[in-house]
Amino acid sequence: MKQKAILPFLFCLVFLAACGGSAATAADAGADPWPSHAPEATPYVRLQTEPAAAPPSEEGEQHESWEELLQSMYTEEGDFYGKDWEMQMFRELPQDEPYAFVVRTNAMLQGADTLDDHIALARKFIDLGCEARVKEMRSVEEGQEYTAWVTVITTSPAHIWEISDSLGETLHIEQLYKSVDIRFDKVVWPES
Repeated sequence: MKQKAILPFLFCLVFLAACGGSAATAADAGADPWPSHAPEATPYVRLQTEPAAAPPSEEGEQHESWEELLQSMYTEEGDFYGKDWEMQMFRELPQDEPYAFVVRTNAMLQGADTLDDHIALARKFIDLGCEARVKEMRSVEEGQEYTAWVTVITTSPAHIWEISDSLGETLHIEQLYKSVDIRFDKVVWPES
């Protein structure tokens, strides 16, 4: 008798778990403007189908300059550069809808930036017809306080392509990831 009572109980548990998971997924899907093939959208499971490649040699790939290294890692579109899949994703977005992008100079990528550098970059994009703001993150690591900033622009992909040859310098561009938006939680420019 106990076995007959256990089977319907287990069936109900499985059914309730499945229903609860699908409701949460549907609610979360509509909140993110980025397409579902963005890296954070789908868990990635790698099944090894081939033998692992030999480990890289100790010498590694040598580059004579920072620019040469960037060219080996990224795709360029006018004065912008980014990961090839991300630039392709920007092309596949609805071209006239606004999205938030993070832009950085090469110095910013190397950690040589100040709040004034970010404000100057944000102003440059305002002059080009974009909305722009600078966000700040403060953290304490091993008793020392650190501050970092990101420049966030909001514009349409069509406008990105339109201004991509008029920046006067090469800038890194990527989508505003949720994790970055959460960590950089304070807008410091423009001041409210």
